Amino acid sequence: MQTYFLALISTAFLAALVGLLAPGGGLAKYIKLLTSLLLLCVLLSPIQDAIPALQAFLNGEWELPELDLPNEDSYKEELNQALEGASTLYFTQMLTQTLQAEFSIDAEDLRCDVRWSTENEALRPTRVTVILSGRAIWKDPEAIERFVKELLECDCVCAIE
Repeated sequence: MQTYFLALISTAFLAALVGLLAPGGGLAKYIKLLTSLLLLCVLLSPIQDAIPALQAFLNGEWELPELDLPNEDSYKEELNQALEGASTLYFTQMLTQTLQAEFSIDAEDLRCDVRWSTENEALRPTRVTVILSGRAIWKDPEAIERFVKELLECDCVCAIE
């Protein structure tokens, strides 16, 4: 389609240039006729491709192009990945909120990073890193680690940023 418009614009430019450079008098009307016919041919050139398709449609031979649809398993896999991503994010957010409430820490002073493993097609946290900053660096890291270990039954490490 881009080549069609480019051809149309260049033909119109060429016709205008020929019209400007052509001598006046009785020859000018023939040049206008020829350039008009040339522009008309360029304008109607896409119809040349449409006529066989229209004939096939009227004869009942027209078929829709084949679509490459992914199989159902790929949809399920994408859905599972999206759900796992959303659930891990939600889990991390809830853990962060729980630690903020339990230890009275401001939201901007605490972040959690959770490492996951898959066992029997189930996600399970294997290690939690609690990152403390701001006023939260004065909180007891051992108490935070102990709380997370008891809550999730996985390793926990506190880090100061």
